Amino acid sequence: MLITSTNGFLSVVNSPSNVDHLLVRAKSKSDLSQLFDERRIHPIQHEIFNFGIFICKQEFADTLIKMIKCIDYTNFESGMITLD
Repeated sequence: MLITSTNGFLSVVNSPSNVDHLLVRAKSKSDLSQLFDERRIHPIQHEIFNFGIFICKQEFADTLIKMIKCIDYTNFESGMITLD
């Protein structure tokens, strides 16, 4: 899953070593440190994403809820959305 927000650009994938955890990755450490404790963020070997954090699925759900609560709805444009 790819997530783009004011917190940055994140990639979320299943943990390769633990089915109960996810790996949240980012190109920059600052994208992750806006959401998670910086001490938990580690460099990872990936061609695009340089930093990651392993979290349980419940913590990820809580993080998504926190992100949704920060949406500034006054910034939305009025009108219809058309899908191609």
